Amino acid sequence: MGIRWKSVATVVGAAVVALVFLFAALRGRVWAWLPCVLAVGVAVRELRWLQRDRRRGREAGFDQPRR
Repeated sequence: MGIRWKSVATVVGAAVVALVFLFAALRGRVWAWLPCVLAVGVAVRELRWLQRDRRRGREAGFDQPRR
């Protein structure tokens, strides 16, 4: 099992978008809060999926004998 690079790119991209819109929101652009919250939500969802996927990979094969 390898690293899911598309998921990692999604997390990094969503974090960058969230930071850009957070900066815009803090500068007084009220409309920027919505895309900021959505980008944070996407990043958190993808991080949780990566964690579950990694945990599932470690637990798989517990009933197979060691080699």
